Amino acid sequence: MSAVDRTRPITIVGAGIGGLTAALELAGCGFSVEIFERAAQVQEVGAGLQLSPNALRVLDGLGLMDALLVHGTRAREVTLRRAFSGRRIASVPVVASDGTPYVSIHRADLQTVLLGAVERSPAITLRLGASLESLAPKRGGLDLWFADGGTRYKHHTGLVVGADGVHSSIARRLGLAAATPAGAIAWRGCVAQPTGVASSPGVEAWLGPRRHAVAYPISGGRETNLVLIEPMNRTSEADPAGLPRRFRSWDRQLRSMIAAAGDMTGWPLYVVRPDRPWRHIDDRLILIGDAAHAMLPYAAQGAGMAIEDAAVLAAALARAPTQGAALAHYESERKPRIARVRRRVLFHRMIYHLPAPFSFGRNTALAIRSPESLGKDLDWLYDWRPPAVSRDVGGD
Repeated sequence: MSAVDRTRPITIVGAGIGGLTAALELAGCGFSVEIFERAAQVQEVGAGLQLSPNALRVLDGLGLMDALLVHGTRAREVTLRRAFSGRRIASVPVVASDGTPYVSIHRADLQTVLLGAVERSPAITLRLGASLESLAPKRGGLDLWFADGGTRYKHHTGLVVGADGVHSSIARRLGLAAATPAGAIAWRGCVAQPTGVASSPGVEAWLGPRRHAVAYPISGGRETNLVLIEPMNRTSEADPAGLPRRFRSWDRQLRSMIAAAGDMTGWPLYVVRPDRPWRHIDDRLILIGDAAHAMLPYAAQGAGMAIEDAAVLAAALARAPTQGAALAHYESERKPRIARVRRRVLFHRMIYHLPAPFSFGRNTALAIRSPESLGKDLDWLYDWRPPAVSRDVGGD
């Protein structure tokens, strides 16, 4: 395998958070990039997300922190509450040891900031309405066929970055196993704040048997993002109107938010098996983000891991002597980290949903620990730093 070819663009399939971040990181390392997105417009679905310090360091390195803080809200801690009374169990600090913040933000605002930076970069071309139909290895690279309305065209490239999400078209065309249902559904909605009244900063989570709820400010505090996660079955899938009934014995504050949110949108949760391979076709294709390792949202790291992927991949391609060596290094760096985050996700899933009397022991164990002690449990996650690389950010 030869050195990374800088004479032709790297191809990214998917213009979500991971794809756009990867394009910016690659452009910053001196590569040309073409992004192909099947949607006619770049529109992020869902309501809000949490950007922990590990992800924000990457975005700060791209010069985007100030723009993100215009739209986002800094959180100092995550407050864990009892499901039925709302009483505080514990508070977990989320600001990193170096002061890097933890920010809650509307997905559309994050997408807008990333897209604006992409559009300002002369090294990046974004092609919308491009639906991938097939791919095949050819001498020196890959041939990809895209459909754009009634037009079908071929694109030849030396490297494809698959950033097309949990239901990845690339993964399907490679014959990889589809993402599997996780047995849970996330209901999402927004609660508008009264004029002149900002929602409370910070993240709040209510822990209950088989279910939990999360709320945090978005849109500069003008709205509260509300997420309810419960077991997935035919009843819950078909009955969003039944949410007030299913949460009728929970904390009054939470019930008020559910009522104010009105119709909530249900998102069945899917995961990608940990054994999915990431490198394909003689190191001419690499999967990142949810396409490679979609996981449950119980550690709020879906977007964060995709953003980290982007930084590590770009640095590996900029430094390694060959494309194969770059992708091998990327994989060796990312797989242990992703595995550790997955373990943390499964730990949260277990402790969040404990029934009585086990929940009493959980609450006691958390309550007797200091916030500083609880925060140190996540130092390994939040203190992560992207690799240092020489950047070429001209034209931004």
